[in-house]
Amino acid sequence: MVELLDNLIQSGASLLAFLAAGVFYYRTRQQTVYLLASYLGSFMLGSFHWTLYLLLFDSTPQVFYVSELAWIAATLFLLTLELVLASKEEKKFRHPALLLVPVFCIPQLILYLTRGEILVNLLMVGLNMSIAYLALRGLIYARKGQGRARDKLYFHSAVLWIIVLEFGLWTSSCFWPGETLSNPYFWICCI
Repeated sequence: MVELLDNLIQSGASLLAFLAAGVFYYRTRQQTVYLLASYLGSFMLGSFHWTLYLLLFDSTPQVFYVSELAWIAATLFLLTLELVLASKEEKKFRHPALLLVPVFCIPQLILYLTRGEILVNLLMVGLNMSIAYLALRGLIYARKGQGRARDKLYFHSAVLWIIVLEFGLWTSSCFWPGETLSNPYFWICCI
């Protein structure tokens, strides 16, 4: 019951975010807003399918499933958005802090590989590690830059939060598989 409520909240929130991004795209017709709306829409469809499956069958899928495909597509849209937003100067920018991304992500990958599907974990952690790298690079570059580079500061910060929350959700679900409110997974979702 707690998982169903949590998934209903996630589906509703992602639906509202998708609709807002869709309206914003309709008004601006910008490629970046389209990619953001696509990310939110794919994520919303994955959450909706998972919630519907849980509601209809009172269990979660045990094999590769439609929701996972939607979440992979959403991750690809977010990666594409990070790539499109980077200027030529930003793409050449390097900073020692970028080494924190593999230092953080590789141990997480090892943990997930010991507890789940190999291919899916390699794919999702690899994609999220790429997004985290690009978002951290963009954040550091935006903090040092001026003008248009500074405009991206909040976007890159939000993307980093998304990645940190994803890893937090995955990690908490490794250690607390139960469906009670004592599971940190449900509290991370509320953030």
